[in-house]
Amino acid sequence: MRKRIIGVLLMGIFAIVLFLNMYFQIEYEINLWDYFRKSKELTVLETQWLNEHKEIIYGADYNSPPLRFLNDENNQYKGLIVDYIRALSIELGIDIRLKPENTWNDALTSLEKKETHFFDMIPSKKREEKFLFSNGIYDLRGSILMSIDSKINNYTDLEGRKVAIPKGDYAIQFLQSRIRNIDFVFTGDIKEGIGLLEKKEVDAVVGDEPVLVYFLENYNLKSSYKVLDNPMYEKECSFAVSKDNKILLSILNKGIFSLKKKKIMARIQQKWFGMSLPFDKNQLGDKFGLIMCVFVVSILFIIYISYLWNKSLKEEVYKRTEELYKSKKDLQITFDGMSQLLLVVDKELVVSNVNKALCNLLKLNKREIIGKPYKSVIDNLNESNVIEMIKETFQGEKHHNKEIRNDGSIYEIDTFPLKNKSNNVTDVLIMIKDITRVKLIEKNMLQENKMAAIGQLAAGVAHEIRNPLGIIRNYSFLLKNEEIEKNMALEIIDSSVERASKIIDNLLNFSRMTSNTTEPVNICRFTSNLLNLERKNLEKNNVKCNIVCNCNLTIHMNQESLKYIFLNLIQNSIDAMETGGKIFIGCEEEDNKVTITFKDTGQGIKKEFLKDIFNPFFTTKEPGKGTGLGLYIVYSELKKIGGTISVESHVGIGTTFYITLNKGGAVNG
Repeated sequence: MRKRIIGVLLMGIFAIVLFLNMYFQIEYEINLWDYFRKSKELTVLETQWLNEHKEIIYGADYNSPPLRFLNDENNQYKGLIVDYIRALSIELGIDIRLKPENTWNDALTSLEKKETHFFDMIPSKKREEKFLFSNGIYDLRGSILMSIDSKINNYTDLEGRKVAIPKGDYAIQFLQSRIRNIDFVFTGDIKEGIGLLEKKEVDAVVGDEPVLVYFLENYNLKSSYKVLDNPMYEKECSFAVSKDNKILLSILNKGIFSLKKKKIMARIQQKWFGMSLPFDKNQLGDKFGLIMCVFVVSILFIIYISYLWNKSLKEEVYKRTEELYKSKKDLQITFDGMSQLLLVVDKELVVSNVNKALCNLLKLNKREIIGKPYKSVIDNLNESNVIEMIKETFQGEKHHNKEIRNDGSIYEIDTFPLKNKSNNVTDVLIMIKDITRVKLIEKNMLQENKMAAIGQLAAGVAHEIRNPLGIIRNYSFLLKNEEIEKNMALEIIDSSVERASKIIDNLLNFSRMTSNTTEPVNICRFTSNLLNLERKNLEKNNVKCNIVCNCNLTIHMNQESLKYIFLNLIQNSIDAMETGGKIFIGCEEEDNKVTITFKDTGQGIKKEFLKDIFNPFFTTKEPGKGTGLGLYIVYSELKKIGGTISVESHVGIGTTFYITLNKGGAVNG
């Protein structure tokens, strides 16, 4: 059976390759091999050339409508070829600058002087002496414009006549090689030649047929002038590049081929002339024959594959059934192996599955639990809150998480919606985890970090206390010698004692163990007190701090958590400014939210580190200078009090932390 399938697949692959080759021969006139060879991406050498040249310059004239011209209304360079150049720029992913010249001959001269990189023209033997030519882009006819009563019926009738023609045009070479005794009047462009024809200074104007027709139709010349019905020639236009620019030629050829596959030129012609490419009956017949061939072979292939499929269907169904049973069994083993307490309930809150961890806790087997109401299984875990979570999960069809305290323990409850094939929630998975020990560790970790911060504050506090003590000692000495007025000395001594007392109060308040109590906190006064505590540290590190905050802004918050959060962010800013700098602390109120901004002018954090800075034990500081726990605990404390934190940072500019708090305190209590 396997050999037959392999044989059929090989036959199918061969047929596909054969049909593709036939298609490319019909559509692009090349075989499959040439198609892929020309479809290759740019080589290393070509990419290097593009990197060395910041832009490629396309040079042309700006008065050959509809091919290339400046729009009189907005002075914008546009036209059929301009659209093609822009499509080529997008296809190659390179910047092509358009450089329009006054005349066609000026554009040709710029290319010769290598002031531009490429220009579209009809190849000729004379031009091939100076330039290399790309694959063909579009066909262009040369024709004759003359008065409506002119006797010119063919280009041979131009002999002995005065003819206006743009200087450098291919038509000059064409006519000179076929007719003698033509009096050429070289002009800058076709429009200038038409002006001479209107003044009857020439007998005819020779040039590109689309341009002649454009002026004839758009300048109301149809009543007096006409374009020769039979064109002089129809040639394929290509891009010309200088002879030493073979790499650019290869790049352009790849872009031209890619645009040809997408039929871009046909779409552009549709836009400018309102017509598509000529209708090809032979190509249509070839395509129809190819389609019929593919259809017949496909039917035969499908019949044979169906035969093989039906023969092996029963075996496959049996195999899949066994795999499904094994997968379900493996899933149940994983479910039972998890240490968290897991149970599944339906919409009636009846237990449909439990894991071994829950069975062991309840000292019951699965049969005794499955089929019972949730309340009878978990009867002591704040059941009303959990039932509410289950109902919200069924209704909202999304995960819910909540912490619940019960008998001195803390549990983390997660509920997950379980959906059927129709994407409807049929059951809810409940995950219960005892996190009492984790919370205790976090609390102790916070206290340890706070005590470490006290060590950093000790030097500054000691200095702050020595200052008032020194004043007290000096004035006590003066009092003993009765050299000053006593009341003044006593006032200064009292002031110094009060200052020292405040410093000690701030230090004691900071070192106090964090509790869960909340109280009104005036943000401006609270921040000022913390900065006073850090004043010596700020001065030592040449850091200035500016507070912009409403003096009456008060929030209901856990003050101890807020102290740790603010001091940690201030210390981080100080550490980031080794040579000094500025810290800006701002407050904004919106509805029931308060946003507090901590902005510094430090060294900044690299973009790739921003996603990790709130992870535990992650630090960008040198070894021994950071634990990696500060911002993690800040994040945890904010989460606990219902706040959020985000960060923006630019290397060499600074870092900004945004803290958002509810004015009424934590959302989850």
